[in-house]
Amino acid sequence: MEPIIAVMLMLGCDDAMMVCRENPEPVRHYASVEACENEIETRVREIDGYPVAVAKCLPVEGAATGERVAIDWQFDPTGGLLAEARIDDTKPMTVGGELQMASAERF
Repeated sequence: MEPIIAVMLMLGCDDAMMVCRENPEPVRHYASVEACENEIETRVREIDGYPVAVAKCLPVEGAATGERVAIDWQFDPTGGLLAEARIDDTKPMTVGGELQMASAERF
C-alpha cells in the first residue's frame, strides 16, 4: 500500500457561507500536499449546484491506500476554514443487525 500524505476537502456553500456541504464524490488522496494543492483550482470548478465552492488540502499522518480517512471541519468566526484529517479507525455502527452509518463528526 502506498502512503497517503494528503487529502482534499471540497465544500459547496450558499452565498452567505452559512450552509456548506461536503462534495458527495469520494475524497481524493494525494502523495503530497503540493500535488493536492496543484489540483485545487481545477477541482473547485467541478463543484456544481452551489454558488460558492471551497477546497483545502490536508495532511494525513500514517494513512495508506485503502484506509478510511475522516475529515473534521468548521468555519471560524472570521469565515476561515478550519479542518483536520485523520485515520478513521471507528467501526460502522449496527442496529438490529443492519449496518448504520455514523454521522460525520465536526469539531
